Amino acid sequence: MALPHPIPYQGSNRKLAPAIAPYLPEEISTFYEPFAGSGAMTIYAAHHRLASRFVVADSLAPIIDLLRAIVEEPEKTAARYRALWHGQTTRDGGYFNRVRDRYNKTGHHVDLLYLICRCVKNAVRFNRSGSFTQSVDKRRLGMHPDKMQGAILRVSAILRGRVEFPIGDWLETTADAMAADFLYMDPPPILAPPLAGTSDTISK
Repeated sequence: MALPHPIPYQGSNRKLAPAIAPYLPEEISTFYEPFAGSGAMTIYAAHHRLASRFVVADSLAPIIDLLRAIVEEPEKTAARYRALWHGQTTRDGGYFNRVRDRYNKTGHHVDLLYLICRCVKNAVRFNRSGSFTQSVDKRRLGMHPDKMQGAILRVSAILRGRVEFPIGDWLETTADAMAADFLYMDPPPILAPPLAGTSDTISK
């Protein structure tokens, strides 16, 4: 059975994890993923018991809030996503925009999950001020809530009681790493100055 993947953004390491794993050292004490994104490598490593403890971190607070909620409050998180999903229709692009506007004001983590699932090609975009800027994919409704609930519950079962969720710069969130620990470093691309007439975006 494929591993669960409740945060399906473009560029995650979900499919690459089996190819990356053989390069990891043996007997890892704590596995750090300081640029967490979807947490795909942590999910893989935890499922295969490649470490005894995990630290999933990111400077984007809502993504860590989301990962923490998936692990610690799976039923509540799945129910909130279900309500958001059922509030939409394929022809109502305005619904997506309203959720996006609300997320940009409040930073609510389940709003972010819905936006990731429903945006064009799951290609997440933020501007320099941290606002979500990607538009709605009108061809589909995003991950069905039944599938999402199953993925959330399975990730919670894999990671519950074995993981910490600090928020901040990677130098801060890995400061307590020891020789027996492993840091999986997969940072987002560095932003270049925007071209004239283009928007400022970052892909996570």
